[in-house]
Amino acid sequence: MADGVSNGPMASKWVFIHQVPSLASGTKVRLLGCIVDYDIAKGQILLEHAYPKDAPTVPSLWVDVSLVVENTKSTTLSHGTWLNVVGYVRGNRRQTGRKSGSHLQKGPQAAPLQAVLIWDAGAVRVGEYEYTLEEERRARQDSELKGN
Repeated sequence: MADGVSNGPMASKWVFIHQVPSLASGTKVRLLGCIVDYDIAKGQILLEHAYPKDAPTVPSLWVDVSLVVENTKSTTLSHGTWLNVVGYVRGNRRQTGRKSGSHLQKGPQAAPLQAVLIWDAGAVRVGEYEYTLEEERRARQDSELKGN
């Protein structure tokens, strides 16, 4: 096997919801979000994660769960559930957002993220998650700057 070539699946990029619109179509990502809406007819969930804290709107993202919904417990898709999602960024990357306390915007025709795996995050410590992901992002940037 050649160096750098793998027969396994492509690794996912660990990101925050607000970063998804800046990613290329086809990028495999992993993220955490809280379910605030579920459109059963479209097979889409709207996830939010109020990070960064100084964002003018709460970052949110429609996720197509049609490929995984059949094997997912209904309680996993309940409003307020924190989910881990692994999926692929689609070409239509329109992101929605809302100001705290305002009504949700309706989502785009095609969700900008196609989920291939979802699972309940359980009693996640969101602050620790944010800190860890920021530290990982900084380490990745430092590594890229050093040419590693």
